[in-house]
Amino acid sequence: MAEDPFLSLANAVAWLDPLWQMPDDYEYEEGNDLEMALHITRGVFPDIYAGAVEQIRAGIASPQLDNYVCGEISKLGIPLEGLDWLAYGIPLPAHGVELSEPDFYTSHPEVARILNLFGIQPEPEGYQPDIPDRAYTAGRLLANSLYKQKDARWQQAGWALAWLFSCSGNSLIDYDDEALAEMQPLPWDEESVAFAREILAEAEIILKDVSAGLTLLEAHPSAFQFLSENVNRLYQSLANMKENHREPHLRIHWPSLDGGANGATVANAELLQLRRDAA
Repeated sequence: MAEDPFLSLANAVAWLDPLWQMPDDYEYEEGNDLEMALHITRGVFPDIYAGAVEQIRAGIASPQLDNYVCGEISKLGIPLEGLDWLAYGIPLPAHGVELSEPDFYTSHPEVARILNLFGIQPEPEGYQPDIPDRAYTAGRLLANSLYKQKDARWQQAGWALAWLFSCSGNSLIDYDDEALAEMQPLPWDEESVAFAREILAEAEIILKDVSAGLTLLEAHPSAFQFLSENVNRLYQSLANMKENHREPHLRIHWPSLDGGANGATVANAELLQLRRDAA
């Protein structure tokens, strides 16, 4: 075999690519997660596949091999806790919230003051809270307004509202586990993997902005006060709208958040004007 070029090449193929004859629609034997992992990585992550085959030839034990595959895929931005998750499509973590779920207020007490501005309060004994009809509309309009601000801190406050009211445009931020589970999972192909990595990376950035935005609204009295004033203005306008009428086009004011006496003076002046506009 070693002296025959054709047989030597066939031997190399069999050694380096043991699944070279496996069809794309191959049905894995139940419980054979490693074979499934090799098939998926061969088609989507050839470098990981080659590394796994190399470890198999070196006699690496199965648990270490499983850790290798999961670790390498996770390094690419797709969190994979175990090979058994591969069978359910590309794993995508849900970060969205459901404001009607009582448990949300127990696990996120830091948002209580913000949601209270929208008339949303947790109910005792685990009852579902009452969500005003215009809360989601107001939250979306305020988030869209905050995105357009030059100050990155206000933009982060916008992402915080977008997370709370499920209007960020990123499915992982807008849907909770239950809602995301009802969606068709992404298959293991190159196009879907590229899309998954994109929305996962975007979600990670958004979550950092959400955290910073919540901190701003909690710790900055002026920012919280302006949010309160703008929520009241929007609620008044939405309440006065006729049925099937278009959403109001209000000029929403956001103050300068710079410190110092001058910054405070400007903020107070803008707050006074905002109250006059509301009146």
